Amino acid sequence: MTEGCTPLEVLSVLELRDHDLAARCLEVIRLHVAEILPVGTRYRVEVIQVCHHHPQNVYPALGLFGPHTMAEFREAEQRIAAWVAERGLDWLVAASAGVTTPPWAGHPNPKSR
Repeated sequence: MTEGCTPLEVLSVLELRDHDLAARCLEVIRLHVAEILPVGTRYRVEVIQVCHHHPQNVYPALGLFGPHTMAEFREAEQRIAAWVAERGLDWLVAASAGVTTPPWAGHPNPKSR
């Protein structure tokens, strides 16, 4: 795959069921990506909005931009999941307290349902 975006869902973060908090936690992961992914990784990682089958069903995920293979994607997915599991969601939530991200305004938040 060349330039483009492959969404990477961090399921444990989505289980928080709060899109603003999930986006902040994903930003913490993004800030640590240099220590999570192998040296020489050619793609960049950003927090993105993913639409799932309907414009009102939007949620945060990580996006891998730039050249990468499916094997590299799967490796990134596994490394990120392991990094999050090693630290735990409580650590990730605490680390996200000082992180600012654009508000998830205008998008449904499952916590408010």
